[in-house]
Amino acid sequence: MRALFFILSDPSRQPWAEAVAQIAAPASAQIFVGLPSQAAQHLAAQGFSPSHIVMDIGNHGQQVLPEIDVLAEQCEPDTRVIAVGDANDVQLYRGLISRGVIDYLPMPANPADLVEALRAPIRPAAPAAPVVAPVPTMALGSEKRVITFLSAASGDGASTAALNTAYAMSQLFNGTTVLVDMDYQFGMVAKHLALQNQYGIRDLFDHPERGIDAMLIKRMVANYGKLHVVTAPAELRYLPSVSAEAVRDLVNILKQNYDNIIIDLPHVWLPWVATACQQSTHLVLVAQLWLKSVSHAARMMRAFREINVPLDRVHTVVNRSGAKFKEAIEQKDFERVCGSPVRYTLNNDIKTIVAAEAAAQTVMEMEPSALASDIMKMARGLAGLSAPEATEATAARAGLFARFSK
Repeated sequence: MRALFFILSDPSRQPWAEAVAQIAAPASAQIFVGLPSQAAQHLAAQGFSPSHIVMDIGNHGQQVLPEIDVLAEQCEPDTRVIAVGDANDVQLYRGLISRGVIDYLPMPANPADLVEALRAPIRPAAPAAPVVAPVPTMALGSEKRVITFLSAASGDGASTAALNTAYAMSQLFNGTTVLVDMDYQFGMVAKHLALQNQYGIRDLFDHPERGIDAMLIKRMVANYGKLHVVTAPAELRYLPSVSAEAVRDLVNILKQNYDNIIIDLPHVWLPWVATACQQSTHLVLVAQLWLKSVSHAARMMRAFREINVPLDRVHTVVNRSGAKFKEAIEQKDFERVCGSPVRYTLNNDIKTIVAAEAAAQTVMEMEPSALASDIMKMARGLAGLSAPEATEATAARAGLFARFSK
């Protein structure tokens, strides 16, 4: 990173900017407190040409957009700009993106996450295969399906989607199905289905040195009709160290016994979570149409590329579709930012979900609903029984963001 320039709305945020600069370690860095237009005058007077800009807009909202236009006149066409601020306004977000800002992070933004976004390469719409060492992944031609579910942001609903998709596949399609609740600390599948099992994933996580075999798998599994479930611990426990090899071994053993392996991953990014993603034939990223979720979804897509997960394996799902959030983002904007089409949408039906939880059942066992129909459609697509229905948007519509240009 050649030259980093901070524009702060408040001098109290200077320690935060210094923490970002310490992690980024640019050749040179400057911190300026004021409006973007004032920063433009400062750049012109100093003759400073930043390669990267972190622009804190505070709570100024859309009125800051003309200021950004003034700032752009003092920047090179390839200057990379990330905005942070207190506002949660979709019109502001669109205005920033249309001006070439590559990302917007709500404050307080984690310095490490911000530096990662600053350094992320801008990729072409149809990128060539990354020039990095290959990683072991499951062949797409295999009859076995390893389907991982991961939330873009905490609370986006990946666990609910995983549970109900697994149940639909176990009851309605050919082949054996197992659901693995890998959210060791906060997994709720066992409680949701009122399952009692003293072993579950705890046997693997607590004692990885024992190795994994068919006998261990049999002890780990609880039954819910035709669906087999590997549960998470009922009590809150410290997360033990888990090796990537243990997760890879688990998936390989499960593939010997099941046709469909559904894995609910925790909302953390650790080496063993990345390994589970690499082992997937289908990686389901569950998100919502709001600023926090789209920001994290874009970060996840970058992470998938970095670990060599082919993006055609990623199935983006918009949960709670139809919710009238004040800050809702349109689906086409979500697709453009993430560089991936939305494959499926799940209806916003909290009433059915609450009723299912109260009855210790799945949504699929309740009265017919639009949500159950959406889950069935997704389950059919993931099972290969129908072509996944994509929107008109494709990955070619995105890349990541436009360069910050004059």
